[in-house]
Amino acid sequence: MVEAAFNSISQFLSDFVASLVSLAKVAIRIRHATRLPNPQVPVCSVLGNGPSLTESLATQFDFIRQTEIVCVNNFAHAEAFIQLRPQDYVILDPNYFVFNEHTTDRDDIRKTLSVFLEKVDWPMTLFVPHFAKGTYLLGKIEQGNPLITVVYFNYTVLRGFKRLIYWLYAKGFGMPQAQTVIIAALALMINRKFKTIYLFGADTSWHEQIRLNDQNQLLIKQIHFYDKPKDLTHQPVYLDAQRQRTFSMAAQFLSLHKAFRGYEVLRDYADYRGVQIINASAKSYIDAFERQATSESVTNE
Repeated sequence: MVEAAFNSISQFLSDFVASLVSLAKVAIRIRHATRLPNPQVPVCSVLGNGPSLTESLATQFDFIRQTEIVCVNNFAHAEAFIQLRPQDYVILDPNYFVFNEHTTDRDDIRKTLSVFLEKVDWPMTLFVPHFAKGTYLLGKIEQGNPLITVVYFNYTVLRGFKRLIYWLYAKGFGMPQAQTVIIAALALMINRKFKTIYLFGADTSWHEQIRLNDQNQLLIKQIHFYDKPKDLTHQPVYLDAQRQRTFSMAAQFLSLHKAFRGYEVLRDYADYRGVQIINASAKSYIDAFERQATSESVTNE
């Protein structure tokens, strides 16, 4: 009884302090409130870059084409990008926003930029965090392809009392911590009030690729659906640009915890907004959302 009362008081105080901090952050960044375009159809598909997306594209391609399509980060590297002609694209990787003409070690970003400038010949909305405004990448895109409309969203992480935080999310003043770009994409699509959001390619199976070498360095093999498997190896995950130390095992699993917790927060927020999220990934460790195969066609009711 005493323990339960203590835990309840502790949780209230934690939420109270977190709410005050969130309100202070909102006050500082209130001019960055997100303004989102309306959905084009009632249903969208958020496509993660996990290996299972290959199977989903093979079996669900026609269904996905009937929905509003949302791609993320390096999806433009895939042949499917041109075939699908997605209406929406979300980039959250901070490396994109420090990239410039002098960067020599990010051919992946250079490739994405090239595709945006040379191959996107349809209207597409690019969602990026507000702190990306004025960067080299966004300048090149905004000047180089008028078919791409850039929408800046407010990536201010908010925590606290649910009703307060959900209201702030809905007003575009912030969002849950986006440990993965998929979390950011889902938060944006919830706020655009899609009736149903289908999630594909969200394997979230990085733990399967974790290794530890004889020097206690943490190694991960990053696998995406557009990669050539023979070119992939386990690589150290460094803490700093100097590459002196790798993440610890504890830090890596804490990062995974934050990702899975983010999906739980989104599930509850989606319920609050009356939006259904369905995890239709061929393989996925995400247990926060309903698992369901897609129907053969999209209804516009």
